[in-house]
Amino acid sequence: MTNKNIEELFKHALDGHELPYDASAWKGLTNKLDKNIPAQSPVKVWRWVLGSLVLISITSLLLWNNSKEINNTKKNEIGENTSQKGKTTKIEKSTNKQDVTIQKDKKQAVAITQENVFEIPTIDTDYNENENLNVDEIQKEEIVSTDEQIETVKKHENDVAVNSSIVYPTLSFNCIGDQKVLSNKNATDLVLVTPSNLQLIIPAKSETSVTIEEKGYYRIGKMSAEGIFNEHTNQLVNESPSLDFSVEDLNYLNGLPTLPINIKSNETTIAIYLNNKLVASNLKETEIYLFKKGANQVSISCSNEFNCKATITKTVNTVEDYNLLAVNAFDPFSNDARKSTFMPFALTQRKTAFNLIIIDPSDGGIVFESSDASNAWDGYDKRNGKMAAANKAYIWKVNIANPEHKENIEYKGTIVRL
Repeated sequence: MTNKNIEELFKHALDGHELPYDASAWKGLTNKLDKNIPAQSPVKVWRWVLGSLVLISITSLLLWNNSKEINNTKKNEIGENTSQKGKTTKIEKSTNKQDVTIQKDKKQAVAITQENVFEIPTIDTDYNENENLNVDEIQKEEIVSTDEQIETVKKHENDVAVNSSIVYPTLSFNCIGDQKVLSNKNATDLVLVTPSNLQLIIPAKSETSVTIEEKGYYRIGKMSAEGIFNEHTNQLVNESPSLDFSVEDLNYLNGLPTLPINIKSNETTIAIYLNNKLVASNLKETEIYLFKKGANQVSISCSNEFNCKATITKTVNTVEDYNLLAVNAFDPFSNDARKSTFMPFALTQRKTAFNLIIIDPSDGGIVFESSDASNAWDGYDKRNGKMAAANKAYIWKVNIANPEHKENIEYKGTIVRL
């Protein structure tokens, strides 16, 4: 249906239409009127005329109101279609129609289908008068937006190309306390950012030594021209285990140069070193033996589940080498049993097999021999059964059958018979 006014439709429909003229019928009707109807006055005739005019006016008014309502309804439909542009159109299935008429842009097309055709609603594509758009401005905005996008893409591609050519050093540190050298072979500076956001510049074509002092993520990358940090990679640094230890005074209560150690740590993987040599492990209370005089380096190390290690080193000084606590002289005629015989004191305290010999330095002969700590040399020469010469230094040697860890097998010294 078009948008023409209904009144116009009636007008066009009746325009030019005439009834066929019958002269005899008209004459007969005139004779009847003349016989039955008395002559009427002009006033009555005007009444009929006025009534007809009123009837025609009322009819026209009703037709005009109906046309107005139809026009308003169609405008509302057009507004609704305009507000719903871009929305999904619901297509309902029709079971009573065999063809569908699709109206678009005031052009009609007929689609003939089989049963169960779909009725496609009309979508108004007329220009919305409420949309006052400036085409030139829209085109300018689109051109500016396109230029900006192209510039952004080019800048991104350039950054990618620059970043892809940069060789970053490997962040191999893992724990607090690690020390690493970061090598920057590039022509641009790199930046190392600490967990507390401190920035360490690694100059181009240089090597920088870094000591890790914080727990958390370390990030390496470079600064953009706008001063924005672009991260390349990161490394998590774990906390090192807590560790401390204390030492007591050196003692010889068991015949050995014993140093008691008490380790303070929550970790169970522990290693104890003496002068860089492992002597014990996984003990928090232990003893180590210091057989050499001078400064002895005692080191304790431990590690946690992140394989982070902690090491503490302390120096313990000893006055002399360990030599079985042997004296250098004795008097066979002393009333003190401790001074009247010779036997290295450590052998009387230690539970280890040994062999002791006393040698005459003048001829190399063996004056005394014993493997029993209770059988000490009393000064007699076993070769002749006589008392050995007085005020003479004799050589003694001891071989240990079961030495302690890192202990010498052989000990030797001199003894003077007073």
